[in-house]
Amino acid sequence: MVDEERYMKLVKKHRKKIAAVKDYEELFTRLGAEKAGSITLTSGRIVACPLESIGDESRHIEYYYRAPAGTHTVELAKSSTGRNAAVRIVFSDTHAVRYELALIGTAEELDCISDLEAGRIPFYESCTASPIIVADQGLMPDLLEHLSERYGSNDYYEKEGKKLLLEKSTCSEEPLCSGLMDFYLEADDAHFPIFFNGEGGGHHPIYWGFDHAENICCMIFDFDLKELQGDEEPRGRTGNFFKKLRRGDR
Repeated sequence: MVDEERYMKLVKKHRKKIAAVKDYEELFTRLGAEKAGSITLTSGRIVACPLESIGDESRHIEYYYRAPAGTHTVELAKSSTGRNAAVRIVFSDTHAVRYELALIGTAEELDCISDLEAGRIPFYESCTASPIIVADQGLMPDLLEHLSERYGSNDYYEKEGKKLLLEKSTCSEEPLCSGLMDFYLEADDAHFPIFFNGEGGGHHPIYWGFDHAENICCMIFDFDLKELQGDEEPRGRTGNFFKKLRRGDR
């Protein structure tokens, strides 16, 4: 992690460049917010990674800001075809009035902030074949130990997760990338949401939502579905910023 003073100075300087171009309150109202699961946070350090590579810690993406501790509702918004359009982790009852890109907070990322052009939103890479799991950094060791003991080499996705997720799919066309699964770890009384990118691959932006008091109130995973990209639907675009952040270039 980088120096907090330097981080906040650069984020403030480039806040307009890392702001969301969509109104997610409107999107979840229009598509409907379905309570689909929960997430348990102890340290508040959120990490996300492809489920099939959960055993590879180099694939764990940890976001800079801390979220409130506790067990929080996870909501899912779907398109008319049943695909996952966006996932929202709700931390409080207040509504978000602005959204800011969920930066990782590495030195490499900060060096790239100034390369953003106004209005360009970087997308983080997601795995084409595997859904995403979101977890608290402090609970990851227990989760990995549980998966290793029960499934061997943490191969939960291939042995059980894929079947359960596809059973929850609500879209009829390939890829069947819809639905959300609430994985429960009894030993820690902890919940971990697992969900597909709505189109099965590509890149997607992740945002923190802030309320009027500038407190973090939600986290948004936007799958930027092509079927929702009409003239009225703004879309994030990738640029040199994303290319520099790709895992192989770090």
